[in-house]
Amino acid sequence: MMEYAVSNSTVRGADRDTDGEPVEAADSGRTFENELEDLVLKAFGDGEEIEGVWDIEYEPDEIPDWTVTIDRKDGI
Repeated sequence: MMEYAVSNSTVRGADRDTDGEPVEAADSGRTFENELEDLVLKAFGDGEEIEGVWDIEYEPDEIPDWTVTIDRKDGI
């Protein structure tokens, strides 16, 4: 089972590792941040509930599992 969702459209701090240190961003036409922003905006526009904690689990075990937390910042 694969579930996923993303954060707000500005994706602040997306060029930082989990320890807060800057990381090199790939200079390609399509970035992770772009795809994440598109996913959030499309889901929001479609009326999907995107705020919450999402677990992404894969088979086989060699692929890491992820937990993604999405919090809406405007408080609406």
